Order: sequence, then structure tokens, then C-alpha cells
Amino acid sequence: MRLHIGNLPKSTAIGLLLAATVLAGCGGGSVNMTMSSDPAIPGANSSSSTPPAVVQAQSAGTTVNPAIATADNAFGLNLFQTLIAGTTGNVAISPINVAMALQILYNGAAGTTQQAMAQTLQLGSLSTQDLNNANAALQASLLNPDPEVQIIVANSLWMHLSNNPVLASFTQTDQTYYGATVGDLSGAPADVNAWASAETNGLITNILPAADYSSVVAVIANTIYFKGQWSTAFDPSQTATAQFTLSDGSQVSSQMMHQSGSYAYLQGSNFQAVSLPYGQGRFSMLIVLPNSGVSLSSFAASITPAAISGWVGQAQMTQGSIALPKFTATYGVSLPPALSSLGMGIALCSSNMADFSALAPSVCVSDVEHKTVVEVDETGTVAAAGTTITVGPTAIVAPLFTMTMDHPFFYTIRDDLSGELLFVGILVNPT
Repeated sequence: MRLHIGNLPKSTAIGLLLAATVLAGCGGGSVNMTMSSDPAIPGANSSSSTPPAVVQAQSAGTTVNPAIATADNAFGLNLFQTLIAGTTGNVAISPINVAMALQILYNGAAGTTQQAMAQTLQLGSLSTQDLNNANAALQASLLNPDPEVQIIVANSLWMHLSNNPVLASFTQTDQTYYGATVGDLSGAPADVNAWASAETNGLITNILPAADYSSVVAVIANTIYFKGQWSTAFDPSQTATAQFTLSDGSQVSSQMMHQSGSYAYLQGSNFQAVSLPYGQGRFSMLIVLPNSGVSLSSFAASITPAAISGWVGQAQMTQGSIALPKFTATYGVSLPPALSSLGMGIALCSSNMADFSALAPSVCVSDVEHKTVVEVDETGTVAAAGTTITVGPTAIVAPLFTMTMDHPFFYTIRDDLSGELLFVGILVNPT
């Protein structure tokens, strides 16, 4: 599926985490979503222009189930806080991007694997059908949201088409609700990376690591691209070099943009928060600045979806001046360790317990990769993210030893509690 909105002059970037959180939580409005695949990408074929369930949701004016935003935001913040623990560098993820990719995979899970994924993804009482319907309505709500905002959400499913164990029911669900482009895995990783690059206008490349994919059963790929103009652009002539103080107290030189006006602003007990709108105001970047001396890592670790909603609700239009650095940030991470710590370890191949029988026989998740690119400048924000889920065959556990009783042996029958030997013997001829 490809979600596409508007034509904008070139702009640069947003915190992908913030952009994706806004996307996951927004309601109302619409987006011009078209499902497509680039014909120049070998092995990729799209069966339709728009997912049927999304068309139906748009035609019916289906209201977005608030439970999907609640789930995506809760999972996204949990994942974010897991990833920032112990790190000192930039971290940026897309909650809607990672969540949607894993929710597609969730359609193939069964038994305790499905239960663990539901808990990790914070799905609550959402059934699989509820989840797919909610995502269809969410995607429909993002059609044509703002003439100055462009959003592209794309999904693809890669398999060895000549020898494909993926169940037709899984593929149909992925296409019906998520508009999956179906591609031939024989060209991986090059074809998958070319697809992701095309869907993110070249921002996300090499999302699928170099490896031998000949024995891989499937790869699920999801991308999101966001491009928005500030409602009020920063004047480039006001951008000036300024010092930016790092967490350890050292300083680096940055290009600081300056602007004055009326903003949705909140003064908290140990932070300031301001919301900068894009276009006509449906989308915004919420910036939360802890006071000097407050640990950013500790502060970020305590943020909840309810806290963010509270800050937005409490903010009031206030005259002020803001200074925001221009920046470009990239981030990439392999997610299995984080997902395992969040309770999804059973789905991974390392557990040898995964049950994706609704996807294909005897498969497990061998890898989950996530990458983001975020760019912010005077005109606005460009951000993109990609997630790939690699599904491989369940490993056969090699025996630690081999013991073949094909010659005479001794045996005993004993009481293991007392150690009493009840019977002892040798077997020299089993016949």
C-alpha cells in the first residue's frame, strides 16, 4: 500500500518519533492514499491501487477506533524507552511504522506466540479482525489531510514465488487491509532495499541487511514518509551559529533557527513544551525541553501517552520566541533484543517456540530491522522510517549426543527418591 499526499517544495525534517506519534494519534481529515509499486523495481508487483478495506472505510466514513492509537503509542513509547536505556546518542523511531509491521505479522501468529505479541503490542481487547479494521480506518483517515503535508505509507510482502509456503490467507489479509506489494524474495536484499528507497524518496536505503535469503520464508516490509511545511516558516536570515550544550556539559556549534509569534505553550514543573504546526494545523511537532540540570534520559524514560495528551491539552496560546537547531539525524537498530525484553521473545527463532502457523508451517522471526531519517530546517520537516521483519524456518535443534543401544547393555529400575534399586539387569539379546 502507498499513502500519498500533495506536492510540496523541498523542505527538511521532523523528529520521526514525533511525526509518527502524531500520525498514530490523529483523527479526522483524510489522506490521498494510493497503493502502488515502482515498475522499475524488479520482482515487485502490486495487485491494486488502494487496499479494498481502506476504500470501504473511506466510503463509509468509518471512525478511527481510538484503541489503535492507544496501542501504537503505548507500544511505541515502551520500545523507545527500551532503546534509549544506556545510550548517549540520538534515538528516533516511528511507532506507527514498527507497530503496523508487527501487526501485519500478528495476523500469522497463533497460540502463546499470538498472546505474547498482543501483550507486547498493547492490543488490549482488540481481536485480529478489530485490529485490521482499525488500521484500515486509520489509513483512510490519512487521505488528503493537508495541502502542505505529504504522507506515504507503503507495505510489501516478499516471498520465493517459485516455492512459496506462505499461506494464501495471510497474503490476502496483507493485501486487503494493508495493500501489500508482493515481491520475489530471490532478489533480496537488493530488491527490498530498492523498494524501500523508492517509497521514502531515497531517505531509507539498505533497510534489509546483506545476507543469504535463499532459506528465508518471507520478509514483511513497511515504510513511512512524512514531509510537511511549517505553518509559519523560519526566516533563514535569522538563522545563526550558536552553542548547543551536550548531556556531559561539553558544547558543539549548531545552526539555530529563530522565530517569534503565538504558540501552544506549556510551562511544566521541570520542563517547557511548545507545539509547532504544519500546514493548516492538523499535524504538529511537539517539543519538550527539560530544564537545565534535569537528566534527559530520566525524563524521557518517564514519558507516557497520557502525559503527552495531558501536555497538549494543557498548552495555551502564548506569545513567545523560540530557537530550534537545524538538524539531520539518522538511526538504525536491530529490534529483537528490545522486543524480547518487552515480552515478544517467544516469536523469535532463538526461543525455538514460535507459532506462526497462520503464516506458514514451522517458521519464526529471525530479525526485525528499523531505520529512521529525520531532517529539520527553516521550511519544515522531512522524515522517513522503514521496518523489515525476516521470517525464516524454525531451526532444528541439533542433539548434544547420540546413543544407540545396538549391543548388550546394563539397566536398572530404581526408586529415585530413596535410591533403592528395584531391578537390575543386562540385555544381551532383545529377542
